[in-house]
Amino acid sequence: MQSSLDIDLEHADPFEVIALERNLQNQVCDDLEQLADQLGGPLDVKLCASVKDRLQICLPLYHRDEEALFELMLKKEPDNRVLAACTEQAAAQHAAMQAYVFELLEPLIDMGAGIVPRNLDTVGYMLRYCFDGMRHHLQWEDVSIFRAQNRSLPIADLEQLRLAMIRNRA
Repeated sequence: MQSSLDIDLEHADPFEVIALERNLQNQVCDDLEQLADQLGGPLDVKLCASVKDRLQICLPLYHRDEEALFELMLKKEPDNRVLAACTEQAAAQHAAMQAYVFELLEPLIDMGAGIVPRNLDTVGYMLRYCFDGMRHHLQWEDVSIFRAQNRSLPIADLEQLRLAMIRNRA
């Protein structure tokens, strides 16, 4: 599976990288759902470890990349109150999502080590709440923010976005 961490940002289109990251977030949702479906039976421990790493390492990076784009969008349209409110809400949801992920790390670490959770119902709820919330968030961002983005940032802003994404990985 390709990761945005493997992309040469010096030469990549930042919009394409963010699109890839959004696809990868949807893949994390699919994998969380698969883990929830496996509870009570054999667990894919490799998938547990992979999901844990992507939630812990990649998801915050994806959020920072999106928020860098939000800043440039707001710079382009400083009087757009709807865009300002939407990007502020998206950033707040990113922070909330990270709190949910933090709570989910312990059971994912245990399951990745082959330890069956003591309370399957609670872990199942946590997994489902996480992937369902992430999916709704991504869909909401698509409709409220990314649909409005026409990919016409000036070259200088595009370069700023690229540099911000490179800094996010440093």
